[in-house]
Parts: sequence; C-alpha cells; structure tokens
Amino acid sequence: MTTLANESVRITATCVLVDVRDSGTTGVRWAAACAEALGVGLVVHAGPKNDPAHADVAALLAEHPDLTVHVEHSECTPGRWEGGLVVISRARACAAPPLAGRDLRDVVVVGGSPAALACRFGVVTAVLDAVGSEGVLRRATAFCRARGATRLRVLMRPYIDAADSLDAAADRVHAACPDVIVELVREVRSVQEETRLFPSDLLVVSGRERGPAEGLQPAARAALHHAPCPVLFSCS
Repeated sequence: MTTLANESVRITATCVLVDVRDSGTTGVRWAAACAEALGVGLVVHAGPKNDPAHADVAALLAEHPDLTVHVEHSECTPGRWEGGLVVISRARACAAPPLAGRDLRDVVVVGGSPAALACRFGVVTAVLDAVGSEGVLRRATAFCRARGATRLRVLMRPYIDAADSLDAAADRVHAACPDVIVELVREVRSVQEETRLFPSDLLVVSGRERGPAEGLQPAARAALHHAPCPVLFSCS
C-alpha cells in the first residue's frame, strides 16, 4: 500500500446522492449529515413534485440550512454527478451488489441501529480483504476525521502476509491521523462477530472483485448481509 501520510486524507466525492424512493427519510437524513461533514452538496432524487414525501424531506433538510441541496425528479442519475458518493438501501444492494464500477462512485448501504445511524459510537471499522485494502483504509481514516470518530478498528481477513499488512496499516493511519486511536484485530474473527462485540457507526469494505465475475469478496458480502450499521463499499 502507498503511504497515506503523504496524501490528503479525505473523501474525494463530488457530492452525496440519495433516492428518497429507495432509502426513505432515513437514508436522506444520513446522506445529509454525511454531505455536511464532507463539505459537499447533496443530490436528492425524488418522485413527482406532488409526492407527499417531499414535505418530510423538506423538514429534514431544514435541519441543515448551510447544506447545498439539489432535488431532481428524473428516473436516472445524470452523468454530471460522476464521482458522487451514492447512498442506497440494503434491499437495493442485495438485489444488485454494489461492485466497484468505472463511474468511480463509492456506495454506502444505509441500515442498522438508530445509534449507528446517528454516529453515536464514535467508531469506524475497516475490514481489509485481499483486494482493495488501500482504498478501504483511506476512506475509513477520512470518515474518522469527517464524522469526528475517535477510534478506527482494523479487521483483516486471513490471507498471506496479513499480519505484516495489519502493522503497516496501523503505521499509515497513525501518520495520517494521529488523533485517532487505532485498534488492530489480530485474532481471526468474522464480520458478524466483530460488529456484535464492537458496535460501529460505519463499516468500510472493498467493492472490488478479486477476479472477473467473482462478485463481492467475502468480507464485503458478509457486511452487506449482516452489518448492523451503514456499510461503505470502496470503489478503489
């Protein structure tokens, strides 16, 4: 992995996108808080202008008066939003797994306990798999900063040189974000067990495939189906 210390530790999203018809007001609330923390605008896809849900969304967005919001009433996402952070429901993600694509969009699957959705734990968990661990670690560190988390837990799936990679990951996070406590999970532990024992506000995994048409890697697949908190799928 290349060093994080020599780079700006930030999310490179151009905006945060959410479809109220898919994610509901829960998704819009999380997306709005995320966009505000990242310092980017929010794009809300909605139904027809006479949809009663607009009143609920408007009331929710009134809690973020400084946030730039763009509401669209179309069925498709315009190309100008390329590079956005896309917020979707777990049902949609299970129907079409959030694999990394050419549009360079990270995806957050919103769901979980009210405490996790409100970022009350102050913890972000990064799960490093065989492919895409650098992008996962970078985004996890950036979200710690943006959302004010105090701890970053790093769980590595077992593969060759995993222990050395875990130590290297800790060094990189300490160098880039010294005010965040890094907790390395050295024992073999499933994603389900980790999130049960140590609740997090956000779980970060890779959306990349190990090989063509292989689908999500084991950690990402487990997170999609079992994580009791929002899950970010890194596109790099």
